[in-house]
Amino acid sequence: MKTLATMLSLGLLCSLLSTSCVTGNNNPPPPEKQPLYNPKQVQAPAWVFGGSGAVTAKTGKILYGVGSAPKMMDISMQRDRAANRARAAILKIFNTYIAYMMKDYARSTSAGDMSKESYEADVLQVQKTISIGDLNGAQLANTWRDPADGTIYILMALDLESIKDLLANKKELDAKLRDYVRANAAKAFDDLEKEEAKRGK
Repeated sequence: MKTLATMLSLGLLCSLLSTSCVTGNNNPPPPEKQPLYNPKQVQAPAWVFGGSGAVTAKTGKILYGVGSAPKMMDISMQRDRAANRARAAILKIFNTYIAYMMKDYARSTSAGDMSKESYEADVLQVQKTISIGDLNGAQLANTWRDPADGTIYILMALDLESIKDLLANKKELDAKLRDYVRANAAKAFDDLEKEEAKRGK
């Protein structure tokens, strides 16, 4: 598995969410949002507004999420809370990613005969096997503290190899599905990224 140092640099994800971002498939950058300001006129970095999403860069395919936590006496607890919220943001986009993968899997196994209800039940079953705890492999990409109120913002990232390993090691899943995941993880990611581009993510 590629390490974070190889897959990401701190500047990479910052630029991925900035207006100068150029993704691997030349998707348009995310729309600009109103920046945060404080009395000292310190502007928040662009990634603070990124939420969750999927992006392809020269270094690989990445799911990302942003979490925040208000000022607390225990700064370690504050960072943990922000990181957990960032993982929750990744989990949200991860579940959408699963839906794209299962859609293709259903086509490949049922020749298009699977009912909508059966498909949705299978998607939900796979999604239920993944929890925030499974996303501990997501790695810290950047941190920003708002000097006005002490709020911490954390950017977390999960690369495609980690995603494939996570799904392939889920013994609750059918062996055939796990093999399919290994072979088609990148395609499902591309489908998700294209759909985000259509929505203007």
